[in-house]
Amino acid sequence: MPTCPKCGAETEKGDEFCHSCGTRLVQETGESLERKSSIHEREECFGEGERPRDYSGLVSFGVFLLIVGIIFLANPHLISDFNDWIKDMTTQETLLRPTKGLIDSAALFFALIAISDFFLACVRFMAHQRLRRVLTSILSGIALASFSYFIYLYGRHALTWQMTLAAEAVICGLLIILYSILRYLFPKRL
Repeated sequence: MPTCPKCGAETEKGDEFCHSCGTRLVQETGESLERKSSIHEREECFGEGERPRDYSGLVSFGVFLLIVGIIFLANPHLISDFNDWIKDMTTQETLLRPTKGLIDSAALFFALIAISDFFLACVRFMAHQRLRRVLTSILSGIALASFSYFIYLYGRHALTWQMTLAAEAVICGLLIILYSILRYLFPKRL
């Protein structure tokens, strides 16, 4: 039984494409392709036909570690503040407002994550990635920046925690609707 020269899956005689990986099985002349040596297969599978690697995930992880470091430099007592807040809530058996230091650290964290999303959108655009990935980075950056601002307002007693979450839910809902509309209007570009 003939096999695919790329993935080795069994094929039927006369098949033009592999049912498993989609590789063309017949040359332009109509002759079927012979199974190649493993060295040639490796060159075909891992050689020039390979798509460029996406390092944006690795870049975003590095940026995340950088942000965590900045947060701990800005508030060296973050862990003990958080621990004290949890102990106080446990002791009093009620939901307590976090300390100003925790609120400011949360606002800074989400602001820096938003900035990193905008940075990642630029990296993805310059790397000629699909516009859909660039758009998702931009929209998630907007959602995180708005959340950071709402946390800031909560820390200044301008919003309650319920209003903070409700406002962020509205923003996320609007961004999801915008994303869906853009995907519908520009299906080939996004």
